Amino acid sequence: MTLAQRLGGLAAALLSSASGVALANPSLAVLLKPSHMDEAKGQGTLEVELRFSELPAKAGAPLLTLPLVIANTATVAETLTRLTATDAEGEIPLAVQDDPARGLVWSRHWLAGRATRGAVVVRYTAPVDNTPPKRGSGPPYALRTEGGGVSGVGNTFILLPEEEKTVRKITLRWDLAALPKGSTATSSFGEGDVALPDGPADQLASTVFMAGPMKREPAAVSPTGFSSAWMGQPPFDSAPLMAWTNRLHGWMSGFFQDKSVPPYRVFLRYNPINAGGGTALTRSFLTTYGAATKGDSLKGTLSHEMVHTWTDSNAGQWYGEGVAVHYQGLLPFRAGLLSPEAFLEDLNDTARRYYANPLNDTPDQEIAPRFWEDTRIRVLPYDRGGLYFAVLDGRIRRATARKRSVDDLVLEMNRRYAAGQSTDDAAWIELVVKDLGEDGRKLHQAMLSGGLMLPEPDDFGPCFTRTTAKARRFELGFEPKSLVGTTKTIRGLIPGSEAAKAGLKDSDVVTYAVALDGVQGDPAAALTLKVTRDGKTFPLTYLPRGEAVSVYQWMRKPGTESLKCVY
Repeated sequence: MTLAQRLGGLAAALLSSASGVALANPSLAVLLKPSHMDEAKGQGTLEVELRFSELPAKAGAPLLTLPLVIANTATVAETLTRLTATDAEGEIPLAVQDDPARGLVWSRHWLAGRATRGAVVVRYTAPVDNTPPKRGSGPPYALRTEGGGVSGVGNTFILLPEEEKTVRKITLRWDLAALPKGSTATSSFGEGDVALPDGPADQLASTVFMAGPMKREPAAVSPTGFSSAWMGQPPFDSAPLMAWTNRLHGWMSGFFQDKSVPPYRVFLRYNPINAGGGTALTRSFLTTYGAATKGDSLKGTLSHEMVHTWTDSNAGQWYGEGVAVHYQGLLPFRAGLLSPEAFLEDLNDTARRYYANPLNDTPDQEIAPRFWEDTRIRVLPYDRGGLYFAVLDGRIRRATARKRSVDDLVLEMNRRYAAGQSTDDAAWIELVVKDLGEDGRKLHQAMLSGGLMLPEPDDFGPCFTRTTAKARRFELGFEPKSLVGTTKTIRGLIPGSEAAKAGLKDSDVVTYAVALDGVQGDPAAALTLKVTRDGKTFPLTYLPRGEAVSVYQWMRKPGTESLKCVY
């Protein structure tokens, strides 16, 4: 407890003693009221009401905030309407102040026109609009409608108080009167109207909200364990996929030594840009599909994001994403939920993308500043990180006569994180050095500096061995930064590239509706750009590939059909 919290508690106790009335923690009551959703237009609204038992602010001080852009995803900060804030003295005038547009997140702040007094009520209307985002690829946070319902993540539509980590009693209520008959609501924190754990209001930012005529698996939703929800009609049968995910969640709970199977919700919804992608949020995962998505293709994503549930740390992105890539195929394989062939396919997809990547020697320190400007940079924490864990796993097994593996290090990081101990890069290196000595430190430094991570032929168990194959490098054919921002103007067109052959020109303004990370990983995936030139708009499709290079792959060893392949 901080000094401020102790003093706050003392003040509350003195006030309680003087008045004879016990004072509770400050509260926040959230009411969400969706409108009727126009399925044909893909539009609707969501009325939001925030009731603060107190929200002290001086005149001119920040009162509320919402990101304008978060990880390349635009929010409702500029499009919300009918915003009002009132307190005991009536309406509170609000002024707007925006952060500079830079980094992964920049925000809008609403400043109080006068000092506030007593309870504060904030009301506004957030638009729900399925129009593909102008900024292009980003996490699937934004509000959208499907099947007559609505879903979204709090960080794109819930205004938060500009306050320190104030512990609040937070409740969530829904008004579903305008939605189709039989509609229900759920969120990362439970079914329908719920009380969130006492804590800061910003926990609402990482919360998924969904309401409408939902479909569920399992049909009977338990307050603990696994549940899933979706609306509309995906292009595959969602129920078997969610049943598979349920079994994997139970198995992972045991692998990561969880004493109980914690609540975990999976939300599915359509994504016009980054189909197949997803994002891990509080007690939940939001995954997406496109018009042609096959259910089995989501298993890797679901497994990857589930790993994040148990692998929190303070280490860099190389750890968080690398460990998830390492385990996304391996753990379902060990659980008997993925065949050896499917495991091999997952491994080779990662290896192909990494070894064909001409920027795979980019130092780790350069990734964050360039994260959104080039997909070849963006995937490195995943691909290089995942193969680093494979290399490390093989070395630890050989050094300890297979008595230990990278599993032991990850589980120790989990234990330390739960105990509030250090889990930063230095803590991880300390664990590696205990098993491998200074060679372990050198391996880690090589990974961070951009050194090639190459597992040994037998590092993936007794059934597989290393080989080589040819793959064409991913090549947009123009400067990747052309695709950053709301207006995407082609620059640096490469003569003779597939893009140039297809007819693309410098100064063309383009939009696109696929995830470039996924296109980069699929050698056969074409890229369609909607091109505007000289007042005319037309589609242009080409295969974004350049020269063919040798890449490392793994194959099934002949004569291993009877072996137990899991390692």
